[in-house]
Amino acid sequence: MEEIKHLLEITQKLKNKHLRSFTLDGKLVGDIGEVLAAEKYGLILLSENAPIYDAKEKSTNRLIQIKSSFSDRSYFPCSESKIPDYYLAVRINEDGTLEELFNGTGKYIFDNYIKKEGLIANLGRYLYTLSGNKLRKLNEEVNEEDRIKTL
Repeated sequence: MEEIKHLLEITQKLKNKHLRSFTLDGKLVGDIGEVLAAEKYGLILLSENAPIYDAKEKSTNRLIQIKSSFSDRSYFPCSESKIPDYYLAVRINEDGTLEELFNGTGKYIFDNYIKKEGLIANLGRYLYTLSGNKLRKLNEEVNEEDRIKTL
């Protein structure tokens, strides 16, 4: 099919431009979200095999884990030893814009929701699934100095 050939050509161009995999096996959404977030927030993307973090903020060098989805939920690591310093959860809209679900410290989510509510990790005990509504509510409570700034 011509459409599939075109899609593969596009992903190859994205791979070359952004040094991300853009594989069509599920990682594509994450790669798209990382690139869009980097543009919106002025981030420097780290190598794909960097542990825990996906980017750093140019002005402060704060390390950030980015989680993106086309749905209204996000994943969060379940191990206390792997809580990201900064956590940016975004929803990708069909027009390519981003909706910020959460922008703040990973510790804030862990202490004020996961630990407080006694949540149990899912997906093989590696991740928590957090609803967009809960993330939006938590996001309203984040102090301004704990946010990654948009451009």
